[in-house]
Amino acid sequence: MLKTLRNKKGVTLVELLAVIVILGIIAAIAVPTIGGLIDRQRLNAAEAEFDNSVEAARLYFSDESATTVTADTLVTDGYLSADPFEAGVLFTISGNVITATPVAPATIIEIGAYTIDGTTGEATLTPW
Repeated sequence: MLKTLRNKKGVTLVELLAVIVILGIIAAIAVPTIGGLIDRQRLNAAEAEFDNSVEAARLYFSDESATTVTADTLVTDGYLSADPFEAGVLFTISGNVITATPVAPATIIEIGAYTIDGTTGEATLTPW
């Protein structure tokens, strides 16, 4: 009878619990890391969309000699392929500073403050 028990192969309860604990530790580390990656990607996408919109407004202002333009007009005139903002945005230029202002109420997801230095053109995104 002892011979038959020695030949049986299987996983003990202790081994199974050890594997479950290790998987739990890995999950506890991985989930916040993945969540942070997703948030950073969303932030990067929002920054890129805003950069594209500001550049389109800059081109419009230089071509049309205007001082204000909406995102819808930028799409209509071919400066943007699509309006990245759910609500309309009004771009205004004064000197070498472009200001973007929402013109319609929408669901706003605050991601931080985006500042463009009008002299150097350097953009800074400060997450909340």
